[in-house]
Amino acid sequence: MKWSIRNAAEAAVLSLLSAGLYAGFFHLNDVFFSALEHSEGVNWLFLPAGFRVLLVLGMGLPGCVGIFLGNLYIDQGHLQHGHTTLVVLTGVVSGFSPWLVLQGMKSWSGLHADLLNLHHQQLLNFTLLYAAINAVLHQLLWLIIPVHEHSLWVEIWPMFVGDVIGALIMMYAIKGLLGLFKPTSNSRSL
Repeated sequence: MKWSIRNAAEAAVLSLLSAGLYAGFFHLNDVFFSALEHSEGVNWLFLPAGFRVLLVLGMGLPGCVGIFLGNLYIDQGHLQHGHTTLVVLTGVVSGFSPWLVLQGMKSWSGLHADLLNLHHQQLLNFTLLYAAINAVLHQLLWLIIPVHEHSLWVEIWPMFVGDVIGALIMMYAIKGLLGLFKPTSNSRSL
């Protein structure tokens, strides 16, 4: 890919758009599903996980950077308490774990860069692998840099389940919305 000022500007705009969308969905998830929070940072239903999948598949690296920036915004309260390393590493895990899974799938399963050969089984595999890696990396990070009390083996499962359910809900919701705008095959011409 050839870099130019225009490409850099487009990547910056996509990253900022991704950050805003991710942070917005994070706050909406908190408003509507706070009762499903297992513990601080661990939810049984986490819609932003689906948004991570969509942003990474749709935008690639700018989507990852946007998720990272959105996480910095979301976790700014921790910055005030001197947990800068944790905030930055949480952003890296959130933003780049789905991208790493995507890169792995491109090399292991022959997924094309343009995603034209992405089918439902690969999408499900991507979601499951991403959710597992995300949950493990978050829990390991919180074990290494403890800010709140948690138990790795107890917290990992709700995070995995919440990410999978959230991602599946978001993907099917987007698929349904896109189906509403799909032209019908029996439409008549004027």
